[in-house]
Amino acid sequence: MKKFLGAELFFETLHKLGIKTIFGLPGGYVLKIYDVMPSYAKKINHILTRHEQAATHMADGFSRASGLPGIILCTSGPAATNTVTGISTAYADSVPVLIFTGQVPTPFLGSDAFQEADHIGITRTCTKHNTLVRKTVDLPKAIAEALYISNTGRKGPVLVDMPKDVLISESVFNFPKNVKISSYEDSVNLKSTEYKNFMNAFKNSKKPLFILGRGACSSSSKKYIIKFLKKFKSPALTSILALGLISESQYNCGVLDYNSSTTSKNLIDEADLIVSIGCDLPKIINIEKLQNKLVANINIDKVDLNVVNRNDINLHSDSTEFMKVLSDENIIDFDWTDEEIGQIQKNYKINIKKEINLNKKAKIFSLISEICPKDTIYCSDFSYDDVNLQKFLEISDYKNNLMSGGNGTPGYGFPAAIGATFSRPKSKVVSISSGKNFQFNMQEMIVAVEQKINLSIVVINDSTHEKYPGPNYKLLAESFNVRATRTKISSLSKKYMKKFLDYKGVTLIEILI
Repeated sequence: MKKFLGAELFFETLHKLGIKTIFGLPGGYVLKIYDVMPSYAKKINHILTRHEQAATHMADGFSRASGLPGIILCTSGPAATNTVTGISTAYADSVPVLIFTGQVPTPFLGSDAFQEADHIGITRTCTKHNTLVRKTVDLPKAIAEALYISNTGRKGPVLVDMPKDVLISESVFNFPKNVKISSYEDSVNLKSTEYKNFMNAFKNSKKPLFILGRGACSSSSKKYIIKFLKKFKSPALTSILALGLISESQYNCGVLDYNSSTTSKNLIDEADLIVSIGCDLPKIINIEKLQNKLVANINIDKVDLNVVNRNDINLHSDSTEFMKVLSDENIIDFDWTDEEIGQIQKNYKINIKKEINLNKKAKIFSLISEICPKDTIYCSDFSYDDVNLQKFLEISDYKNNLMSGGNGTPGYGFPAAIGATFSRPKSKVVSISSGKNFQFNMQEMIVAVEQKINLSIVVINDSTHEKYPGPNYKLLAESFNVRATRTKISSLSKKYMKKFLDYKGVTLIEILI
């Protein structure tokens, strides 16, 4: 039988699994992969990044925008540790990302060799699973299992550590026909007892309110959610991470942010049953507001079945299965009326307009949204105070909503936007960052230029009033051969912004506020 180098098995396995794009940087212990890479160039596109954290965010953005797993390749030690922020971000937001790290040869593990690091130990708390491959023959199986774990159940990052000798040694290609891991729960069946308890409360409620989080964001789950809301005429709110999930539903009542807008607060006050699906409630709402409410938590992850009140109902279930069963139930006549829900939606829009008039950054977000096509992918990263700015965008689908909601990671938005362009090259992609956050990964502008992608970069410079206001981002962008412009927010017009957003290629606008 034909034998392959471990480095060749790496590509053979990825190709077999349908992977077509990877992000990464070369380094000593993965050089053999880069040596054989030209032979696989027609099968797998490798995007050369400038920093491993940025590569991880790119893979994350690629995954969120496409629904496919994102892949990162890097070497050992500082390269691998550079990925941790990106891994943690993907973990917090349940994004399927695979991280492949080089490692010192197996005989030298634990010897404090040059650039040796305990990648497994370092990432144990921010990955679904991680593994060290000790034999070349085991590499295809390890990769296939990693992909399976990453993309099933509660999705998330998985790390595969590959020692140098594993990559330079030869073995036959033993691709696993079936991936079955005895200790791993790839799905969660809805328990009849738990569901009956929920239905008793649901049937007895007069005004149930649904809160939908990132855990409810899948194409199959969305279908049943839309069907249910239409059938039962129930209002629903989404978390900021689930923005776009029910954009087309007539029962979409807006976004629930932590500070709770007037509209969402009134809805919660009015409701007698809160049905939380795929949410980590303490992260998206001040749970004190729910102290006197009956809450039903539906989540695939037991950790996120947070008990708000003693009498809460917890269902350990996949959101798709739960909504499929629920949407098939007989119609229940609740006290919500179409007129009441219509007024709630009207009030939400009024409150949004008020916030836009009071908030300069919100005004910029709203203007961009007004100009861009419906299917635009928006990627942003802002500080805690501004994390809800995404709600001022008209987002048509949850796959168009890219932000670090769980971690609030600075520097996420721009590289995530680059990743998104490779997943959906025909879609408009806009990156919106504060100046300070853009500085985290601004070196990746050279990647955007090299790859000749279409990307609009908006940098909101809110440091102009400070003693040291930071760089001139227009000049900085031009040094990377990026077409750039600069304007004060007082001079910003719809015509000016449209001209910028219509440009094909990589372009940056710096807005001084």
